[in-house]
Amino acid sequence: MLRKALRPILILFAAVNVFCAVLFNWIRSTGINPDVLLVGNLIVCILTLLSFYLLYNGLKAKSTAGFLSSVYSSFLIKLFVAGIIVFVYSKMSDGNMNMPAVFASMVLYLVYMFIELKGLLTLIKNN
Repeated sequence: MLRKALRPILILFAAVNVFCAVLFNWIRSTGINPDVLLVGNLIVCILTLLSFYLLYNGLKAKSTAGFLSSVYSSFLIKLFVAGIIVFVYSKMSDGNMNMPAVFASMVLYLVYMFIELKGLLTLIKNN
């Protein structure tokens, strides 16, 4: 059941990678740097899998405090890691950040979060 809940996350990751590889020149012509988008996709996918793991363990917690701890940990880790990565990217790019790629990564973050929560709700419903 856990694999079934994780499958859409991995499918989205692969689909974005294939999309960027096949339409590389078109994406570049829209002003989005495909390399930044691919790195953003990788980071958001890893954060989503980590968050999923924390929330899944929280669902199995015996106490409400354990559940809430996993929810807050998941949220804070995603927030701080994403913030730190954007900050480091802004410093490394010397003010030449590719904002369309950063915004596209933010949209991917929301899509991954939706899929993650849908998978967790499916696990809850089936248990």
